[in-house]
Order: sequence, then structure tokens, then C-alpha cells
Amino acid sequence: MLHLLYALALLLLLCGACAILAQKFDLSPAALPLPILSGAVLVLYVCGIAGVLRVGTVVVLLALAAVWAAGLVKRRPAGVVTAWKNAISAPGFVLFLGGAAFIWLLFCLHKPMFTQWDEFTAWGLAPKMVVERAAFYVADPVNLKASFTYPATSLITFLFQPFGDWAEWACLAAIDTLALACLAAAAALPRDRWASGVLVFAAGFVLPFFFSATPTGSYAVQYVNAMADLPLAMLFGGVLCLYFAVGRRKSAYWLTPLPLAVLTLTKDICFAYGLIAAFLIGLDLLFAAEEPVKKAFPKALLKAGALAVVVLAAFMSWGRYTAAVTPTADTAASVGSEGLSYGAVLVGGVKQLLGIGRTDKFAQIMAAMGSAFFTRRICLLGGGAMAVIAITMVVAAAWLAAEKGPARRRVLALHLGFAFCFAALYLFHLILYNYNFSDVEGPALKDYDRYLAPYYQAWMLAMLCLLAHGTKERLAQLATGGAAAVILAVFCWRGLPAAGFWSDADSLYTLRADVQNRADAMNTVLDWPDRVLVISQGDDATRWYYYRYELTAQVVNGFGGFYGRLGDTKDRWDSDFMNLVESENWTLYDYKAVCVPDTLVAYMAEKDCDYILIDRADDYLQREFSPLFEGGLTNDMPATLYRFEGADAEVPFTLAAVAESGVA
Repeated sequence: MLHLLYALALLLLLCGACAILAQKFDLSPAALPLPILSGAVLVLYVCGIAGVLRVGTVVVLLALAAVWAAGLVKRRPAGVVTAWKNAISAPGFVLFLGGAAFIWLLFCLHKPMFTQWDEFTAWGLAPKMVVERAAFYVADPVNLKASFTYPATSLITFLFQPFGDWAEWACLAAIDTLALACLAAAAALPRDRWASGVLVFAAGFVLPFFFSATPTGSYAVQYVNAMADLPLAMLFGGVLCLYFAVGRRKSAYWLTPLPLAVLTLTKDICFAYGLIAAFLIGLDLLFAAEEPVKKAFPKALLKAGALAVVVLAAFMSWGRYTAAVTPTADTAASVGSEGLSYGAVLVGGVKQLLGIGRTDKFAQIMAAMGSAFFTRRICLLGGGAMAVIAITMVVAAAWLAAEKGPARRRVLALHLGFAFCFAALYLFHLILYNYNFSDVEGPALKDYDRYLAPYYQAWMLAMLCLLAHGTKERLAQLATGGAAAVILAVFCWRGLPAAGFWSDADSLYTLRADVQNRADAMNTVLDWPDRVLVISQGDDATRWYYYRYELTAQVVNGFGGFYGRLGDTKDRWDSDFMNLVESENWTLYDYKAVCVPDTLVAYMAEKDCDYILIDRADDYLQREFSPLFEGGLTNDMPATLYRFEGADAEVPFTLAAVAESGVA
């Protein structure tokens, strides 16, 4: 409940500041939640680098309170009430405030949890570590494997829960709040176009479902996941929509770099997205200018170049920071198992595109990428080609709704710019599939829809916003209504999920809850410096990753292969989880590690482990390993934590904690 009260208070502070500032500077209040939230994230970013993350939160809260105080002093309470009345007449602002409050109330009631694999390896683990320790995970002494995630989603999460305990549902609600701020920017239209603002906001909210490949009848994770896909799409589109709303104002234009910097800090690929956004804004400044193109070029180049510098500064600052605090191979800027630099990957990829030294793997991926554009489902209408056709139809309507001259030039220039950048991004992903994925995953185009759907989504959102801004007001409103109606109709016809963020999905969390209950019992003993080896016989890595996320300790990686004799490690390789078996011929488990009592003790000593957690045992552990453990082991024992007393101890493993659970 405290999370909810704090979040609602923060929303009130934020929206009040937006209303007051909008009236003072004659801006749409719907345009301000995105740059103000982004500015708050950047304040936290700077303070996080300095190691005073909570101080950053205090600075943000004081700054928002100062805007309220200045408004009350200068304009009197009546003036603040007037500012609120003006703000409430802007539909984008009302939808943001109402939508964000609804999400927080709904998630507080249902308490959704993480469900996706990557949330436990990185995207959910990173904000959890930031909230629990009030420090960037890469600078923390306990660096699990969240070092490759960028900090934007962690920082927006921390902004909404800086002082209390960690809550997954609050993390999800915070990320959704940022997404709604992006939609508010898209709906920041003049008051006489309020209907178009509502339609753009509604269509934009549905776009994550529209550009998805969620199987019919399954749980839709849009708006209930901590991964960077939704923020990436929304911020990319939101930056452009914010520019459409304020970009023609000399001073207000410089609000755009704030979400652009946050976009860059969202994911590694967002460096490219940030540069694309700067390029597209430069095109618009060039071709939408009232003056001739040649005369507009220097100003457009200067303004777009300044945005590119912001992108570069954000990207380089995070890279330098992570390199400084964790100077290891894991945090180096490299691609694939060979550890190639981005430059080497690009050069090698371009050569292979030109046919120089092209490998069979690259040829297979190139053929698969060519086919996937037409055949791989990326939206509710089908493949990427259908998505581009749908976007182009919106662009055609925007072109017709614009007056002849600069207004039509901007529509055409932006669409062609989007298309050109998409082609470049598509080729870049082709190269990444070759260098960053295995021989099986690369040609199969693993996560193809995840990597490309955000671009399509942002492209459509930007074009819808541009359509709503059309200079032929009557036609623009009719066309916006038609486009939004089609998107919503297709969503209801082909994409309405059986369950989603609005649902109570407790059945999805049965295994999570079981591991969580067991981990809670272990955490009464454990502390962050402790190193724990987790054994869960029959696991497929799911339980291991859940424990790695839940335990307040360092979970030590296991091994795969053969380690059946002391000193014989040539057939052993590093892994994560492991199922202990007696010989390589065992077929009981798909994933196995040959291990005997002596080598288990030796491995514990080698990895400097403090504890071993037996989550699930079996007959082999009971028969062969019982003498090592205080009280012995049984194949139906509850999850038990043992302290490692050392290889020379008479009983190497002594009882530390026991957890009961009703789920096997």
C-alpha cells in the first residue's frame, strides 16, 4: 500500500508541475510528462554514477515541489486551480494521469509478477538490485549478470520506489507510466482537436498488441513485463511525437534531448535508435522549413547534430562508467563468443554482404531474413511487408491531410527516412544474427519479432501523430478517426488476448511462488557476500534462474560434462544450473553433469562457496551423497540450505535452513 500511496503522490506532483509549467510557457500540458519524467531519470542517472542514487530522488521531489511552491506564490492558489482546469481540458494529459493512476491501482490489486526468462537473467534482475541496494548493479560488489543491461528501466523503477522494499508490480507499473507519458506526447494536440488526441492515444496504447506475435488464447505480456522492448518502442516514437508537438518553438525544442537521452540509455541497440531519431528530426527541420532547403540546411544540421551529440554522450558515458567500475571481459563492448568489437563486426558483415568471404551461415541468415520480411508474422496483419503497407496507408492519409508545400514535404521525407533507416537496421540485425547467435539460433532468426516490432510500432505511432497534426483540420480528424478505428477493429478481430495486464494471473505464478517461499526461508540466513551453489535435480534451468533472482546472495554457476575424478577437468565446461548424475550414459535428465561426492566437495572449494542449496534431491543424491550432509539426504526432502564447512571437515555440509513447500 505504501508503494501505491507514494506513486499516486508522485503522479500528483508531476502532473501539477506539468499544469503549472504548461500555463507559464504556453505549452500543451500533455507534452510535458515525457520530458519531465525523462529529466528525472537523467538526474537519477548522474546521481547513480556519483553513488548517491537516493539523493537524486530527493532532488527530483524537491524540484517538483518547488514548481508547485512557485506557482502557489506567484499565481496564488486560484492561479494553480486555473492551470489545473486548463490542463484537464487537454485529453492527452487527462488520459496520462487517469491511465497511470488506473495502472497503479490495478497492479496494486493484482500484484503481477515477472514471467519471462530474460526478466530473471537481466531485465527484472537489474531494477531489483538497484532498488534493493540503492546503487547501480554494475558498481555493486555483488555483480550478478545484469551488467549488460542499460539503466533507464532501472532508474524509472527506482524513481517510483526509492525508499521501500522491492515490489515487482511497482516496477511494471513504473515502466507503463513512462510508456503512457510517451502516448501523452503523441496526443498533445490543440484543444479544438481533442477527439484526435483521444484517438491517437487509444490507437497508440493498442500498438504493442497490434505489432506482436502473441499466440491466440495465451497471456499477453504487453504492459506486464520489465524488458526494454516496450520502453524502446514508446520512447523512440515518443521523442518524435514530442518534437512534432513542441519542435517549432525555439526554446521548447530543447525538451526533445531529454527523452532522447533516456532512449539511448534503454538498451544497447538504442544507440542506433537514438541516432535514427536525430536523423529523422534533422530531415524534418530541413524539408518542413518555410525557407528553401539550401538555406534551411545549416540550421537543421546544427540542431540535429546537437541531438546526435546528446545520444553519443549518453551512450559513451554508460560505456565508460561500466568499464571503470567493472573492468572485466563481461562488460566490454563486444559481440558474440569471439569477443569481436562492434567495428570489426560491421566491417566483417559489410564484406560478407558484398560477397567477400561469405560463409554458409551468413548466406543462410541472409536468405532467412529476406523471406522473413514477407512470411514471418510481425503484426496482426502478417509479415513486415504488410506492416509497411499499413503504415504507408496512414502516411498517404497524412499527405492528403497536409497543405501543399512544406507540410507535404515533411510527411514524405519522414516516411522515406523511416524506410531508409529501417533497411539499414534490418541489415544490421542480419549481421548481428551472424556474429551474435549460434549456428542454430542465427539461421532460425531467434526473437526476430522482438527485435524489429518496436521499430514498426514507433513508425506507426509517429505517422499517426503526424496525421493528427495535419493542416487540413477537418480531413485530418476524419482520417485519424478512420486509421484509429481500423487499428482497434483489427485488434478486436485478430489480436484480443484471452488474458493480459488487466487479468488476475495467479495460475502463472505457481512455480514462482514456490521458489519464492523457499528462497525467503534461505534469505533469513544468507547475505549478499555469501556464495551459494544451487542443486535442483530434474531442473531445466527455470528453478535455478528463479533462485538466482530471489536469493540475497551470489548464486554460483555450475558445470556441465564430466567431473567424475578429482583433478580431471578437461571434459568439464562452465554452465549455469546442473543436474548431478553418476555417468554420462544416464538418460533421466536432458541436462546433466557427471559428479561424485569427492568432486562436489572439490568444486565447492574451487568456487569458494559458502553454502549449498538442495532444492530437490533424487535417489542418486540420497544414495551417494548422504554421508556428506548433516542428517543425510532423502529423495523427498524439503528444500534445505547447508553451510559448507570445508573440504577437510568430517561432515562438509551442516544444516543452515529448511523450507517447506507444497509444490514439487
